Amino acid sequence: MPEKKNQSIVNWKTCLLSLVIGFIFFVGLVLVVGSAGLKMFATQEKSTAQLTVIPAPTVTAVVISLDMEKPNLEVRYVSPEGFSIGAFVQVANTQGAGLKFRSESGTGSDVTFIAMDGDLFQMIDGPDNKNGYSWWKLQGMKDPQLVGWAAADFLVLTAPAADQVE
Repeated sequence: MPEKKNQSIVNWKTCLLSLVIGFIFFVGLVLVVGSAGLKMFATQEKSTAQLTVIPAPTVTAVVISLDMEKPNLEVRYVSPEGFSIGAFVQVANTQGAGLKFRSESGTGSDVTFIAMDGDLFQMIDGPDNKNGYSWWKLQGMKDPQLVGWAAADFLVLTAPAADQVE
């Protein structure tokens, strides 16, 4: 039998020629695209990127001082008769005998002076309940040296005349 030659449809010369042509096209394409890109970068102005930093929200510290000045919360006692420290009172209902002022509250302490009906005083301390009376420490409006304890049964609330208040 006669031997057949193995002939391929694609010739090796054709393959080599195709590879060379493809390589040339590839190199040409790279040169064209590369030069166009360089021209584009050459025409652009140089710019500097700026970075803006926005700080994150933070917690603001609140300082609580324990040395703050405390408000003046003064509690004042007011008796059923309306008496309280700072109130103005007059001696009344003594039948002309006057009211005995004492060095301490109570009927057993020394009498320091006697005030007459109508005399004006300011309450500076009290009350102190002793011997069946409510005692208040009073100071004279005309004479501040007159200070003593007197029974509330013989006192009435009053307002001093404007010229008697300092």
